[in-house]
Amino acid sequence: MVTTWVKSLFLALFLLCAVICLATPVGAATETITITYRGSGGNYIGDTIIFDGKNTIGNTTLIKITGPGLPQEGVPPSDLGGTQGAANTARVDANGKWIFSWDSSRVDVSKLQTARYTFIASDLSRPEQTATTSILLKKPEFYMIAQPASTGVGDYVELQGMAEKGVSYVKIEVLDTSGTVLHTFMSPVGNDGSFAYSFHADMSPGQYNIIGSNPSMKNNLAVGLTVGEPKNLTTTQPAPVPTTPVPTQTIEAATVTTNQETPSRTGIASTTIILALCVVGVLLIVRSGIKRN
Repeated sequence: MVTTWVKSLFLALFLLCAVICLATPVGAATETITITYRGSGGNYIGDTIIFDGKNTIGNTTLIKITGPGLPQEGVPPSDLGGTQGAANTARVDANGKWIFSWDSSRVDVSKLQTARYTFIASDLSRPEQTATTSILLKKPEFYMIAQPASTGVGDYVELQGMAEKGVSYVKIEVLDTSGTVLHTFMSPVGNDGSFAYSFHADMSPGQYNIIGSNPSMKNNLAVGLTVGEPKNLTTTQPAPVPTTPVPTQTIEAATVTTNQETPSRTGIASTTIILALCVVGVLLIVRSGIKRN
């Protein structure tokens, strides 16, 4: 009788162990966020830079920039004077991949300098999980900036820049996205090559390109300008994520990835229930064996 009871107890314990092993997840799900850039990693202020990566956490990736002259918490790449800790967003596709195109000519480049800047990627639902990459931005010897880079219909825009020495004037043309010239201005250039010119943004809301040129200059100067609805009529909306088509290029930057394993709550709950039932079964078998003795 005792032998039968011992065998029953051993069998029950064996089954309990087997159930626990089968119910416990073999591995936990891995959550990953990555960021890379396309190109050599050395860009001039005013260039368009493509960032991409992988996000297996959620469906929205946040992108921030930080570096010399910018808050440590980061700001949106499209608005360097924006709220500290705020970010631009990039949609994650069905394969867990995201892409963000940054046109640095459409921001207040006076806030940038020749230095290395860090770009931070995180998930909207899990901002504590981050990945970073850094690029070197160089201020060109000759340049033109628009202040502000985003304005409203009816506001004034100030252009500031540096042209080659010996140039007495710069012809400034305002073009729409089709290449049509809407305005032409002439700005005098100082002996040191600097110039400044203000004009009235009377164009319709949209994206515009401003070109500065002179027959004796080796290269034209260029800057982007965004014109929105009159600021006194509408509330300023966050800058949309650029959707510029991405050319096929080789990714040369190293990826910094932060992973975190998250156990399955459903698996843990199921294991607990099964364990409790097995313990009850063992107790019943033990009680039955004692009664038989």
